[in-house]
Amino acid sequence: MRTIIVGDIHGCYDEFIALLKKVHYKKNKDKLILLGDLMDRGPKSWEMLQLAMRWKEECPETFFMIRGNHDQYILEEPLDMEMSMIWWAVGKEEMKKSFKKHKDDYRKYIPWIEENMKIYHEENLFRCVHAAIEKEKFEENPVDLLVKDHGYSKKNLYTGKLTLLGHTPLEGPTYYDGSGNPGQILPYHTKLSLPKTGAICIDTGCVYLKKLTAMIIEDDTYHLEYVDGPKKVTRSKQHYIKWIKKFCDLVYKLRGIDYDRSHQ
Repeated sequence: MRTIIVGDIHGCYDEFIALLKKVHYKKNKDKLILLGDLMDRGPKSWEMLQLAMRWKEECPETFFMIRGNHDQYILEEPLDMEMSMIWWAVGKEEMKKSFKKHKDDYRKYIPWIEENMKIYHEENLFRCVHAAIEKEKFEENPVDLLVKDHGYSKKNLYTGKLTLLGHTPLEGPTYYDGSGNPGQILPYHTKLSLPKTGAICIDTGCVYLKKLTAMIIEDDTYHLEYVDGPKKVTRSKQHYIKWIKKFCDLVYKLRGIDYDRSHQ
């Protein structure tokens, strides 16, 4: 059985379907793992959630979803004013528009999201979390680190069992071997040996007009494939992409904290 892992989708439903077609995904014959942030920012959050719900019912043993920070925001409502503004800035309005178009309310799916989008997922040769991992044992890591943190993975200090990440949009899929050196950008369309330790991040910024990446694992090898992101960005997306950095830099400057894009 192949295992296909997909990075942050962010409502880019059409690109997600195109990627699965490209890698010849077969339900219940392949295992499929989504690394979180299924919704927000992109135009089809509602469609993405409906598909995920249907597939989880049809393929309960072969379809898994990791909880991302955007999924966590839904579960944490009502948020305080600061976090509400951050969530608005990073895509909540796009999600609400998608649900409103279908005369639906995202809040009624909170129980399903909490039950089915897990903080982590573990296989024999690797494990998955959304954002970052520091300690070998999951329970020794703060939930905010696993779900929301950007900075730690880029420090390249984790040396435990191979962990697959999303969350931090990079120019290309990147392997962090735990050496403290800059990560190694990995090639697409190339069969590679699966590392035993370290971390691989496959968030390649689909919703930012870049790529949606899949990692296809077969036995102890893997290869990477992608499809291009949307052809254009909406005016509202242009606005919040620009606004988020300015707002969050101000908030965290007042707190004396380096924001480091930790809520994207």
